[in-house]
Amino acid sequence: MATSVLDMSQMIGPEPTTSAQRQAAREAKQTGPKICAKCNKSEDELQKPLKHCAKCHHQTYCSRECQTADWKAHKKSCASTNQAKPKATTDFSAWPKPAGDFMTGLVTDSYLHQFSEKDTYTQLIDCYRMRLEDDYKFACDNRGIYGGMDPLSDFEEFLDYAEKRKGILPKWWNPDKRLACERLAVDATQWSDINCAVEKHDVQEHYKDQIMPMKLRLLAEKIYGKKIEMGYIGGIQGHAE
Repeated sequence: MATSVLDMSQMIGPEPTTSAQRQAAREAKQTGPKICAKCNKSEDELQKPLKHCAKCHHQTYCSRECQTADWKAHKKSCASTNQAKPKATTDFSAWPKPAGDFMTGLVTDSYLHQFSEKDTYTQLIDCYRMRLEDDYKFACDNRGIYGGMDPLSDFEEFLDYAEKRKGILPKWWNPDKRLACERLAVDATQWSDINCAVEKHDVQEHYKDQIMPMKLRLLAEKIYGKKIEMGYIGGIQGHAE
């Protein structure tokens, strides 16, 4: 299956493209035993190869967890190694125009207006969960459950953004409807629970819709007012999803 913006995990860790990146990658391969930049364990201790940061191709890690924990320390040196502008996950400019226009038009400003109240709540909740997963995976942004925090306050901030975007929420939305949405978001008996992580394949299976993750991502962009940035860390080169 061809790699597309719908398969974001396939796009993590591109090969070095600049001379500086290639040199950094060569140096990383040529210098002594590799150790994880966070836990300091070597490949010999771990009995498995370490992975390179997909952005600078220099720093090595044993796992995504170690990379995430080390990001604050590594961020400055990683940025100085590679100044390339991050690539947005929903940048369709390189696509053939009909396909790009189709993808962009999947979610209009009035997208949520077609659904019942409960379906609107669940789409908002799953939109938030999908964005939280993407921000963690592709930008090492540890919010909500990924930062070990109560996710409700972060979800409330998400709804604050939604309420500020003209036309995004249906006309029937009001403080009481918002409270109902917040209650549903923490209902452990429901699939759409912000205390549970969700991945692309979970969304596809639950909604029986292969492009549902993209719809939720596009909706999140309208609400947050910004795209998901690919390559800011970009995960670990060679990491198996």
